[in-house]
Amino acid sequence: MCNILKGEIMAFFDIFRRSAGELKSIRCLCVTAVLIALDLALKSVTIYLPFCKISVAFVAMAAIGMLFGPVVGFMAGAITDILGLLIAQQMDAFNPIFTIVEMTGGLLYGLFLYDFEAVKPDFSGGKAFFKSIGANWRPVLRIVLAKLAVIVICNLFLNTWFQVLAGIIVPETFSVKFAARVGTNFIKMPFDILLMLLTLYPIKAAYKAVFKRKNQAA
Repeated sequence: MCNILKGEIMAFFDIFRRSAGELKSIRCLCVTAVLIALDLALKSVTIYLPFCKISVAFVAMAAIGMLFGPVVGFMAGAITDILGLLIAQQMDAFNPIFTIVEMTGGLLYGLFLYDFEAVKPDFSGGKAFFKSIGANWRPVLRIVLAKLAVIVICNLFLNTWFQVLAGIIVPETFSVKFAARVGTNFIKMPFDILLMLLTLYPIKAAYKAVFKRKNQAA
């Protein structure tokens, strides 16, 4: 039992070691830069509704975590938040504690999705689609857990708590704000998971195809 636990702990920390090693690669830096630009572009078309906001920018951050791990995802979260404020010319509203939320999201996507073999859904029919999902339940579970972790840790706890720390909401309304976020986040969760299922496979496939050709040419 002790050996198993020790192996699990070593494997956990090895994820961070390998992800940090990705930063030495020009390939990692270039692809991450492209995905950060995609994240910023997608955030610019965020739809704000009275009860929630609709954005698909998280897909770019999930892709960074999938390709390069938690360390790169953590750093990319900081860069996207700061660049987003610079582009929107809202640096006067900059608060580093909210940058931590973005950084944590990138880290979580990296922890759950690094070395992830994305699922290729079968769109030949409804039955075939669910069969392909069921046959690949392990990677699907990793997507679900990644999104669930980001919702619970970042969207619910950190975002709400940091709003109290920043004086945006008073402590007495924490539970009310938290409850409202629970409803909106879990209503959107199935759609977010479906979007990740639809996008992570082509992103991973394109990444492999491009750099396989480059390696062969070299």
